Amino acid sequence: MPVSTSNLIGVALGNTDTEAQFNLGTVVNLDDGGQAVYVKAASTVATYAAVSVLVDDTVVPLTTTNAAASKAVGFAQASIASAYYGWVQLGGKPRVSVLVGCQPSVPLFTTSTAGSLDDATVTGGLVAGLVATTSAASASAVTCIAGYPHIATGVVGF
Repeated sequence: MPVSTSNLIGVALGNTDTEAQFNLGTVVNLDDGGQAVYVKAASTVATYAAVSVLVDDTVVPLTTTNAAASKAVGFAQASIASAYYGWVQLGGKPRVSVLVGCQPSVPLFTTSTAGSLDDATVTGGLVAGLVATTSAASASAVTCIAGYPHIATGVVGF
């Protein structure tokens, strides 16, 4: 798991809190070149789940149904219980839940499986700025390269 390189005391990306320890939306830089944002889980988020970061800095597991409401796509490197606070990674090299047979170095898309992505094309579900670095022989979490991913809208062919 990456660590914070920001000068903010008390940042522990694997920890969750019952009460906010930082302002929602606080962003820290990470040692893998990415960033993480402090959020509140509107529903339970599993470890390595792709999440929809909403405008109020709450998160829910990302699905094709809720993708359009995302201001950003993040990745939980630790599970966050509903109504708890924690950090989700926005860029760098996060581990991400993908479906079986997902291939590396191709566009990734939302699915109906909450928090999991796949390489099967879904209209309106392109997660721009994210690729897996290895294939998934089973449904699992793989290392990805994330360049501040978001849901791409209005992209012809997707």
